[in-house]
Amino acid sequence: MSMPRQSAVALVLLSALGFGSVALFARIAYATGVSTTMLLAWRFVLAVLFLAPVVWARRLRLPRGRTLAGFVLMGLLYTSQAQSYFTALRYASSGLVGLLLYVYPVLVTMLAVAFGWEKLDRRTVLLLVLAVAGLGITLGGDLQGQPLGIALGLLAAGIYAIYIVLGGRLTIGTDPLAGTLVIMATAGVGNSLLAAASGAALPSGTTAWLAIAAIALFSTVMAVAFFLIGIKHIGAAQASIISTLEPVITLCLGVALLGESVSGGQLAGGAMVLTAVILLAQRPKHADAPIAGEAAA
Repeated sequence: MSMPRQSAVALVLLSALGFGSVALFARIAYATGVSTTMLLAWRFVLAVLFLAPVVWARRLRLPRGRTLAGFVLMGLLYTSQAQSYFTALRYASSGLVGLLLYVYPVLVTMLAVAFGWEKLDRRTVLLLVLAVAGLGITLGGDLQGQPLGIALGLLAAGIYAIYIVLGGRLTIGTDPLAGTLVIMATAGVGNSLLAAASGAALPSGTTAWLAIAAIALFSTVMAVAFFLIGIKHIGAAQASIISTLEPVITLCLGVALLGESVSGGQLAGGAMVLTAVILLAQRPKHADAPIAGEAAA
């Protein structure tokens, strides 16, 4: 079933809001003493418990065969990406890790074009450059880190790029909610095994559980499902560029709810990203000519 472009863009923006708020909820959970591995384990376990009744009630058919294997692979990739990202934060500043992670829109675009799955025009290239430049300004500042932190940050970006491109292919002919359930279940098993191996203690207290539940429902189930629906209708490259709004949302939430400070440069960088997202969300009346070497769509 087709979806209006504006609706698909709106879902990707809601997804960005969900992913962008994960840091806020995670800080609340960490303040109660929850470990990273236990947070990730319960994030995905609760996500399955939230999503499974919806899939069952709607009588959605779970993917089978090679498609099922593909979504399982996405779950394993998601597990690896999350572990790489959160571990990188131990060896590098959050600004540097965030900047390295958001190299993924460039990688997604390159992969999608290289495999011939999407066409790339000058307008998209310019907006991608604008978004990445604005992102660099927004996340700039404390960019210190050890080589291991840098390597893990780049690894997280690479894994996430493959995850997105794979999702763009698998959602063709498959209900994104059913695919999301498989991803969450796989990630739940993977992260639970890692948490058990680390001997992490269970979360304690209402605040911890509410924060984890918010991450599971809003920053995982809704964010992942909306993103997969979005890339199904507008493509992985454009959806990934729109998602560069995530760290800007994180920054705004930090200022509004946690009293964090923001510089003029960060505001300018955020404005650049927002401009790129708004322009990308609008379908041009006349498509630009493809870049050199690209065949006309």
